[in-house]
Amino acid sequence: MTMTLTASTLQVRAAQASRAGRKPENEDALGIRLPADPAQSGKGIALALADGVSGTGEGRRAAEVSVQGFLADYYATPESWSVKNSGFRVIAALNRWLYGQGQQYTQAHQGFLTTFSALVLRAQTAHLFHAGDTRIQRLRNMNGKWSLEPLTLDHATRIGAQKTYLTRALGMDWQVDIDYRSVDVMAGDIFFLSSDGVHEFLPRAALKKLLASAADNPEACCEAILDAAFAAGSDDNLSCQLLVIDTLAPPAADDSHLQAAQLPLPPDLAPGQTLDGLQVEAELHVSPRSQLYRVHDIHTRRVMVLKMPSRHFEDDREQLARFALEDWIGQRIDHAHVVKGWPAPRQRSCLYLLQECLEGETLAQWAARHPHPPVQVIAGFASQAVKGLRALHRRETLHQDIKPDNLFVCRDGRLKLLDLGSAHVAGLGDEAPRDRPGAAEYAAPEYALNLARDTRADQFSLAITLYELLTGAHPYGEGYARAQSSADFQRLRYTSACRHNPHVPPWFDAALNKACRLDADQRYEALGEFLADLNAPTPTLAPVNARPWLERDPASFWRSTALLLGALALFELFLLVFRGH
Repeated sequence: MTMTLTASTLQVRAAQASRAGRKPENEDALGIRLPADPAQSGKGIALALADGVSGTGEGRRAAEVSVQGFLADYYATPESWSVKNSGFRVIAALNRWLYGQGQQYTQAHQGFLTTFSALVLRAQTAHLFHAGDTRIQRLRNMNGKWSLEPLTLDHATRIGAQKTYLTRALGMDWQVDIDYRSVDVMAGDIFFLSSDGVHEFLPRAALKKLLASAADNPEACCEAILDAAFAAGSDDNLSCQLLVIDTLAPPAADDSHLQAAQLPLPPDLAPGQTLDGLQVEAELHVSPRSQLYRVHDIHTRRVMVLKMPSRHFEDDREQLARFALEDWIGQRIDHAHVVKGWPAPRQRSCLYLLQECLEGETLAQWAARHPHPPVQVIAGFASQAVKGLRALHRRETLHQDIKPDNLFVCRDGRLKLLDLGSAHVAGLGDEAPRDRPGAAEYAAPEYALNLARDTRADQFSLAITLYELLTGAHPYGEGYARAQSSADFQRLRYTSACRHNPHVPPWFDAALNKACRLDADQRYEALGEFLADLNAPTPTLAPVNARPWLERDPASFWRSTALLLGALALFELFLLVFRGH
């Protein structure tokens, strides 16, 4: 089916087709997004095509995830990001996820690998992203003569007459080098994306002749190209996409300018005021970092929370960039236990983000009303928090600020993770350790020591939070937040939760102790293991009080040993004196 988009003076037609060909399974994936939402129209039109690598175990899924993820996540990126920046960040995150999934396989021939090509048309510029041996080409009529121009280079090495090896693909390494190119667009241009099962078997002259009919019927042209590649002996999957430019929109501001010119901060708001069609109902919260308001869309009546950065950050570009990143993360995570981010219903005039409006209270507020909560209730909170964290971790995202204030208890009992302002998405180019992003008393030691951190850092913070809810104390004491060096942390000792709260079962305390070990390698490998040990006694997990006395309380052990030795010495002295008489 041919899809047509008309917006202002821009009009394009797009079509695509895909077949398994002579293979038993189609491992190609492709997609086109022509946004009908006015709030997203400024992001352009996107096409993506991926060819899953056969023989790697999960090539088909890798291709599907890449195409679906790109088309979804690209349109959730902030308006202040350029097309290039948005594309790079989205693809980097997808690549990191694919690579992480591939590492779960122990056999070398298995993994999540796919080639990938995407085209984003914005105004009068086409932005191309490419890795692998899929291709993007452009057919242009210059003075009555058709010219077919390759716009991408294959990342493949041919060995002999029959063997070709990919040198670049998504999921091949934890970082991927994406080819980027921007090209001008003219009315009448035809962009053609294809998998190697098509272009490797069609001579350029034959392909150019077939593409010349695309303007008349893009859908029929796609089918004819696949027929021709199959007839030419293609033994691979067959996929192609066409984008026909009928008329163009006026020139847009240069993307690099858009990237540099951040949206202004919103003015201070008051109930009754309207901003971009959003009417303020009430101020919900003010902190040194942000302000939250309950608003509703005057057209749809949808109630949401509007969050805007504090004016303290007006000249802090790094903080404003992180705020925009929070907006993107919130929109790309859709889970029952993570606060949902909403796209702006219309073009934003200033910098803010929208979230679902929740009714209830934070876990910190709940704890103030329940100073002695039943252990089973805390275990229930832990289960929901783990589900929310898993949703983030599956997207290669660390929350990095788990604490009672950032866990919200809804009126129906559901728990949701709040505040993604400190979250980190792997693969976005910010891999170097940085300062503690959240509250020091809940942050894992890796943050203070500038060590690499992974999902076990969130596990640590969750364990500290659960411990605090049950005991009102910190497992390592009030001095934990001041620890800065390895020596500082080595002096700290875990205090059993049972000492503060005798109702905490020893096995529950043992699970908390393992989850918040100061050494990340001694924590649970997976959150599911932590949750299982919280909900049932595990014979292999020794309760804190069952550990050797020297390990539990070395100071007391050596003090008692010294006293015992002193007593023995006095006893021996007494015997000597007695025998002397």
